[in-house]
Amino acid sequence: MFFSLPECPDNKYPVGSTTFATPVQPSVTFGTATLGPGQPALVLDEVAFTAYYPANVATGPQKGVDWLLRPLNEGLKGFVIFAESIPSWVLRPIVYLYGALLKIPVFSNAPLLKPKEKSWPLVIFSHGLGGSRTAYSQICSRLAASGRVVLAIEHRDGTSPCCVSREWDKGGSRLSRVIHYMTEKDLKRPETSEEIYLPLRKDQLEFRRHEVYTVYHTFVSMLHRRHPLQVETLDSSEIDWSSWTASDDQPLVEHSRNVALAGHSFGGCTMFYILSMPPPSWAVPIPVTKTLIHDPWLDPIPSPGPTPLDDYKAKSLPDLLVINSQGFTLWDEHFERLTSVVNAWGPKAKLLTLLKSQHPHFSDFLVLPLIPGRKTALKVMDSISRLSDAFLDGRLDERLELEPTRAMEVEVVGKKKDAYGKPKRTLKAPLTLTTIFELMAPSSKPDSSNPLVSLFKSLGLSQVKAAEAAKSPKSAAILKDLIEKYSLVSDQGSLDEKHANLVAALSGNLAKSESIGDAEQKYIIDKILEDKLKSVDQVSAATKYLEAHPAPVDAAAFDKECGVGFTITPEELGEKVSTYLSTTAVAGWNNLGAVISSIRSTPDLRWASAVDVKNTVEQIFVGKFGPKESAKGKSKEAKKEAPKAKVAAPIDTPSPETSKKTVFEEGFLGNLHKPGGNPQIHPHLRDAHLAATKGAVWTRFPPEPNGYLHIGHSKAIFVNFGYAAHHGGKCYLRYDDTNPEKEEARYFESILETIRWLGFEPWKITYSSDYFSELYDLAVELIKRDKAYVCHCTQEQIKIDRGGGHGQPTACVHRDRPIEESLVEFKNMKDGKYQPKEANLRMKQDLSDGNPQMWDLTAYRVLETPHHRTGDKWKIYPTYDYTHCLVDSFENISHSLCTTEFVASRQSYEWLCDALEVYKPRQSEYGRLSLEGTVMSKRKILALVNEGFVAGWDDPRLYTLIALRRRGIPPGAILAFVGDLGVSVAASNIQISRFEQTVRQYLESTAPRLLMVMDPLKVVIENIPEDSVTMVTKPLHPKVPDLGTTTIPFTRTIYIDADDFREEDSKDYFRLAPGKTVGLFQAPYPITCTSYRKDPTTGKVVELTCRLEDSGAVKKPKAFIQWVADHPASGSPVRVDETRIFNRLFKSDNPPSDFRSDINPDSLEVKRHAMLEVGFWSLAKRMFSEAKKESKVRTDAALKASGPVAADDDTPHASSEQLIGNECIRFQGLRVGYFAVDKDTRLACLEDGAEAVGKQGDYLVLNRIVSLKEDSGKSA
Repeated sequence: MFFSLPECPDNKYPVGSTTFATPVQPSVTFGTATLGPGQPALVLDEVAFTAYYPANVATGPQKGVDWLLRPLNEGLKGFVIFAESIPSWVLRPIVYLYGALLKIPVFSNAPLLKPKEKSWPLVIFSHGLGGSRTAYSQICSRLAASGRVVLAIEHRDGTSPCCVSREWDKGGSRLSRVIHYMTEKDLKRPETSEEIYLPLRKDQLEFRRHEVYTVYHTFVSMLHRRHPLQVETLDSSEIDWSSWTASDDQPLVEHSRNVALAGHSFGGCTMFYILSMPPPSWAVPIPVTKTLIHDPWLDPIPSPGPTPLDDYKAKSLPDLLVINSQGFTLWDEHFERLTSVVNAWGPKAKLLTLLKSQHPHFSDFLVLPLIPGRKTALKVMDSISRLSDAFLDGRLDERLELEPTRAMEVEVVGKKKDAYGKPKRTLKAPLTLTTIFELMAPSSKPDSSNPLVSLFKSLGLSQVKAAEAAKSPKSAAILKDLIEKYSLVSDQGSLDEKHANLVAALSGNLAKSESIGDAEQKYIIDKILEDKLKSVDQVSAATKYLEAHPAPVDAAAFDKECGVGFTITPEELGEKVSTYLSTTAVAGWNNLGAVISSIRSTPDLRWASAVDVKNTVEQIFVGKFGPKESAKGKSKEAKKEAPKAKVAAPIDTPSPETSKKTVFEEGFLGNLHKPGGNPQIHPHLRDAHLAATKGAVWTRFPPEPNGYLHIGHSKAIFVNFGYAAHHGGKCYLRYDDTNPEKEEARYFESILETIRWLGFEPWKITYSSDYFSELYDLAVELIKRDKAYVCHCTQEQIKIDRGGGHGQPTACVHRDRPIEESLVEFKNMKDGKYQPKEANLRMKQDLSDGNPQMWDLTAYRVLETPHHRTGDKWKIYPTYDYTHCLVDSFENISHSLCTTEFVASRQSYEWLCDALEVYKPRQSEYGRLSLEGTVMSKRKILALVNEGFVAGWDDPRLYTLIALRRRGIPPGAILAFVGDLGVSVAASNIQISRFEQTVRQYLESTAPRLLMVMDPLKVVIENIPEDSVTMVTKPLHPKVPDLGTTTIPFTRTIYIDADDFREEDSKDYFRLAPGKTVGLFQAPYPITCTSYRKDPTTGKVVELTCRLEDSGAVKKPKAFIQWVADHPASGSPVRVDETRIFNRLFKSDNPPSDFRSDINPDSLEVKRHAMLEVGFWSLAKRMFSEAKKESKVRTDAALKASGPVAADDDTPHASSEQLIGNECIRFQGLRVGYFAVDKDTRLACLEDGAEAVGKQGDYLVLNRIVSLKEDSGKSA
């Protein structure tokens, strides 16, 4: 083939190549970096991967695939960006030459060759910086030619020179999004105090982790076609899809076990990262047994590490082979770290160095036509391929016996120094060798001289496994005893490798057990040899069972406990999953991961295939909750409007118009229908609605008053109140008070107070209970229309009828009772003739529909608890499913906005409105907000409160909104956080650190700054007189003059932070030390330490003597520190009684179900000796007074708008007190952190008419809001 990459040598199979793509819906954003306003840098909206595989070429497919990705002009641009050191006029013609002409010698879109025996093994490959899905075609196609399917991922994270992502929707329309190579200088990030090394690469690693899991799950689903899947070829070619889909239970590609991960450079780093991290919450683990890493670059992963995930350690670590280039091995610091990483992987890991090789040798770049040194590069590629192939086949040791190897020797060559200033070096090798391999250490090679190794190999173990088994003296002795005792090695031959591995695993289990006798050992051995125990997990279960149940063995109980003979048909698996789901509260797709984990932990399904369980659960979820993309509605109107969301400019060239848009004008909210655009069953309903609203946006925020609102509710408040306000509309606060058993007055008050604190004012405050009479009348009407009936079934029977146990609903025995009979029975329910659960009114919906929300939902139930507003008037109460849509209708809501767990409810919402022929609002769903590292469940928070882990619902370590308020988080920072995240159908599970970054950024420009010392150290300035005092006027913020100034004293005695002094100086230290000079913020002159005094008992430094450098030429100090003066006459310093430092309440990002075990014992620190400058008093007085004035203005306006309040009105109303609290006093303690005054504080100066000074009886408590980025001086 003209101008082609080399053909695969020793080509066992012809190689095909097909590139697949599938959308990620909803898209996911990673990190905080942006390319411009409203343009996040890392957005996962599509995954693409090229499969290299053994091809069936009988159909005559075309040979030759473009090496450079299309479109060619974008590829050229990407290489110019990537290779910025090369002039573009030099690079462009070269890249164009290869792009236009160069081909990969594989068969394009050929059918997959059907394997003759076992399934093709699966390899997932990750490229490095500057790579692509085709840039490693040589190694990928060579592995495929040996009989594997290799998935080369096209990472869409800005590490390729260029790739093109497409936005998909259900209709198939799409817009291109070009992603070029990114560097940190191309990005914008929020200011943060956290110094992150290689922040872009860190974000890209997390992006890639999700990408790899998405590719794996997409490919598995594609092979089985078990649920709706939108997969296409990237070039839109038609292919033989049937060649990829198994016709029986045997998949064409082995994906449920023995998967290999591979990668080069940053791709190798990616695979290390994946194996050191748990899978994403939505994914099942990839069954990795081998990891092949080429010349990894480890810098993006924090050191030390990476180390294998504990899950792998508990089971079996994947075999690991790292092949390093000579260049990376001579990088001393990196090689030292790599060696420690490989050692952490244990005896199954090997590190080889390929002599005379460099980093690019592992890719296609050095084997391109016309490239100098191509001949040598081909030899290096041959060596890489041979080693990689042997490793994946499990015969690496045999391969190494054939390759020339030697211990590593480094020699200096010449006098020139390398880029690191060190003498140029090389790895010493005989001149006769072009390429040889260097083992990490000679001892890493199995010791064949050990007689136990020879014995274990005769059992049937491989050389590596035999050497591994011989390393532990105890288990090796047991394995030797098993071989001899049960004659496992004989003249007739050895065991097969699978049986031998299980016997070796048994010896390891027996080494940990003291109570397994000979009879039990023989029983397990026999079961292994009879193929009854087929996995290491089963052998472990057998050992545990026989420890507790020694011989004689109950065979049936043993088999059940150990999964012997376990089989399950897809139908049986579906039935068990359906049964589980029918008895468990599952809100929607967000619960997928938890449901899969729970189902797999049930005894009946312990031994079922993880992939089969996942696929079955997903199938049933589709039936229950609709497709996973969940944001897409069924109506024609939604389909017509959807493309409007895709009119943004290309991501690298934002238009001025786009950059000015707010969150309410673009994306999810920007594509909502206009008032009146929601379809109605009758035109007059639309007309009446528009007449009532005058065509304005009307929304509502409808919380249940059964708990305090949390951070997730802030998004709902922002969306509903903000969207209405943006469009000049109105928003109700509606208390959904239909369950009197759980409602309390304190929650009603708190909800209104929280909404107002966030800056919003309800247009009206209503209750669902306001409409109890209307709701009852419509229920009667529903019965009369034969759309509802009274049911007397038990709750258990209702669950069964709604699909429990068999997945499909069954009609209730009362469903066809006469209308008159249901009317009588419903009145009996109302009149209190039934006890709770004895009768329910159920809607008569559509049992043939696939949506469980259409399976005769309950509309009314009997409750005996008095209602907080209606007392004992009602004995029946409407359910949420009945009430919600009808009250929306009564209140003429134009946009019913809720979170995506209610997607499936939209159908029943619309059904009920149409069944009663009333105005039908349009329900639209957005992704909910949650934070990692905390809990938001009311049940869990209540347990934390009741069990004393926290001090109450407003404990600042929690993420209830009252807790965040008490901590001092400004409401504007919360709104900025929600607004910056944007509103889409994707759920936002955000790291706490990102939330705190937003808070810090908000406070940076709004919080005044005070001098503060956390751990005071006394300083006496010897050349200032005892009675001298200089009053210093300082700004409260150097960049915000409007915040004003304070005046503080400077005296002979001051206090500094103890951390700002060292007894021993060093060159890289710039703060105070003996003989050293340091500046004092806002003080007239710097000081120099001349001596210090220690406590003779503790040895702690208790006092410094310093000199004021107030004469002569004083050199500007390299660092400045904070201080406070000792001047009782002016009230300086202000002594803080308690400074509370709040750390994370939980140790992990995802607290387990047993969340108590994850409590961080150091989540609260209390410091009792901090000091503040005296300017605190005037600042606190002023800030509190301003807050009172602002609250009065807002409250007067709110009360005027709401009209007069009746004397007997029990509705919460706006008051000034709702907006005022000690937390209004916020400031930055210079170089310390951001703080707010806690509600436990007593300050006399806050009283009206009081002086702005401290008084006896004051008690000052500060809460740290967030930490502060330290300056260079403090860091030194």
